[in-house]
Order: sequence, then structure tokens, then C-alpha cells
Amino acid sequence: MTSIVVGEGRLAEALRARVTAEMPARVIVPPLVIEPMRVVDLTDDDIDRMWEQPMRTLISELQRAHGDGCRRIVVVVPTIGQSGGAEYAAVSATAEAARVLVKSAARQWGEVDVTVNAVAVAPEVFGIDTAITGPISIAPRALAGEVDPSDTISFLCSAAAGHVTGQTIVCDGGLWM
Repeated sequence: MTSIVVGEGRLAEALRARVTAEMPARVIVPPLVIEPMRVVDLTDDDIDRMWEQPMRTLISELQRAHGDGCRRIVVVVPTIGQSGGAEYAAVSATAEAARVLVKSAARQWGEVDVTVNAVAVAPEVFGIDTAITGPISIAPRALAGEVDPSDTISFLCSAAAGHVTGQTIVCDGGLWM
């Protein structure tokens, strides 16, 4: 059985080709708006477009996955939500809000044997310019550009991962810590 990957772009396409599941599962790549913008320059329209609309879409996709009987749900986000990024406040806030939403859904749906987790990947996978944000790494050898989260996501979509829920697994080779 294969998982259903929801989302657009290169990351979603790559995951569609590689992620598998042995039970009903959904992998959600939220429609993040990747646009550098300083906090002081954000308008109400920017906030709606860059935060509210992607969050509404994510909530709808989580509801749809649950309604479709998925027992494993994985949301893929950039690690920038965990550390923030200069000029990427809106996407950082959206990524972090997605992680909190994952925890809330996991708590709510755990009693019906549904796990919900997040996988955080390097920002450049989402098209975020790390020259602006700068990685926060203490790893002696970060594997930038070499990490494929597909196996981790496939594991989270398996029966063996039934004990893992509400978590964020970072798959970036130690680049963002």
C-alpha cells in the first residue's frame, strides 16, 4: 500500500515517488509561502496569504485525512519554524504553528489509534534561502543536501511506529540543531 502525499512542488513529488505505507496514511506538505519579508513590512494581506491561508489548508487536510480513515498522518515542515529566520518570520510562524497543530491532533486522535507526527527538513528543501536565514549548526559534519526524509516518513506510516505520535523528527543531517 502506498501513502497518499498531499501537496505541490518538488518535495511533494519526490515523496510521492518514494514514501510507502503499510496502512492507511497521509503525508501532508503544507502550501507554505516562501517569501523573504521583514516583520515590520508585513501587512494584513501578507499575514492572510502567508499564514492564515496555509494554516486553513493544513487544517482541512488533517480533517480530510482523519475522515478518510488514515491511521498514520505526517506533516512535513521546514526546520526554520524551530529556530526562526531573519526575513522569514511568516513562514517560520506557519511551520511552528503546524507543529503545534500536529501535537493537538495527536492528542485528540490518539484514543482512536491515529498517530500524527511532523518531519522537519532543511529549509532549502522548501526553497528558503539559507544565505538570508543562516543555519544554526553545531554538528561537526552537516549533510546538507544529502538527506532524504522518505525512509523516516515511511517508518512513521508503518504499524511499527504506532507508539510515536505528536513528535517532530528532524531529518536534515544535523544542519539545524
